[in-house]
Amino acid sequence: MEIYQVLVDRDLKEDIRYEDQSFPLEIFFDDYRFLVDQTLNCHWHGDFEFALVLRGAIDFYLNGVPISLSAGECVFVNSGILHMARQKKAAETALVEAVTFRAEMFTKGYAGSAFLPYFEGKTDGFQWNGQSEEGRAVIQALRELGELDKEAYGYELCCMSLLSRIWYHTAARMERELPARQPKSNNAGVKKILSYIHEHFQERIAIEDLIKYANMSRSEAFRSFKQYAGVSPIVYINDYRLSKAAALLAETEQNITEICFACGFTDTSYFVKLFREKYGVPPLKYRKLICTSYSERILSR
Repeated sequence: MEIYQVLVDRDLKEDIRYEDQSFPLEIFFDDYRFLVDQTLNCHWHGDFEFALVLRGAIDFYLNGVPISLSAGECVFVNSGILHMARQKKAAETALVEAVTFRAEMFTKGYAGSAFLPYFEGKTDGFQWNGQSEEGRAVIQALRELGELDKEAYGYELCCMSLLSRIWYHTAARMERELPARQPKSNNAGVKKILSYIHEHFQERIAIEDLIKYANMSRSEAFRSFKQYAGVSPIVYINDYRLSKAAALLAETEQNITEICFACGFTDTSYFVKLFREKYGVPPLKYRKLICTSYSERILSR
C-alpha cells in the first residue's frame, strides 16, 4: 500500500465520494503506517464522522482542540468541523475505523421533518469512551458496523440499525449539552425550502422563489440550509434532480433526452456533464452498470 494523505481542495475540504448516492455511508480504515508523517492531515467535510481507534493511540484535534484517544475510544466529528489526527510518539501503529455518513441516510432526500431536530446539534464534537453505558453502546455499535460483511444478505439494513443506535445516543448527548445561550436554530424555513424543491424540481427554480416561499432573507436561507444539508440550495437542487435522473435510468427505459427534461434540466449536454461529475460515468453507462451488477464497495481512502 502506498503512502497517502486525505485529498482536499484549497479550502481544506474533503469531498467524500459515496459509491451509492442512495446509501451515503462509508467505512474507512486508516492505517497510520501509510499516512504521511503518521498524520491524518487537517481537513473538513459536510458529512458526519465517527473515528474509533482499533489499535494504538492518537492525538485527535477538533478545531484545534486536542483529544487523546487510545484503543477502544472514539470521537464524534460534527459536520463542517476542521479536524486532524496524529499518531502518538512511541505508541503502537494506530489503526482507526472512520465511519462517515450524511443526514440523507435518514431523510432519503425528502423534507424529513421528523428527522431534522436530531441533526441540529451545534457542538464541534466530543469523545466517547467506555466509562458510561452510553459510550459503551456507541463503541460496540461502531465495532459491529466495521465487522459487517458487505456481501451478506441485509447488509444495508444492519448498517441502518447500528447507525440509528449510534446517532440516537449522539443526538441525545448533543441535546443535553447544548449551551443555554445557544438556542436551537429555527428549521421551519429549511423545511419549506426542501419541500418547495421536491415539489417543483421539474420546473425552473430561482433562488428568489425559495426565499420568498420560506419567508427568509437570502443570507439566512443559505446559512440555515447549508447547516442542515451541507450544501447551498443551488447545489442541492442539481443534486436532487440528478438523483431523480439516476432513479429513472435504473427503473425505466426512457431515453436520455426524456429523462433530462423530466428532471428539470433544459440542456442535454449540461445534464450529461453534471451527471458524469456526480456519478463518475455518463448516464447510459450508469444504466448499464446499475442494471447488471454492483461494484465492490471501497473500504479505504
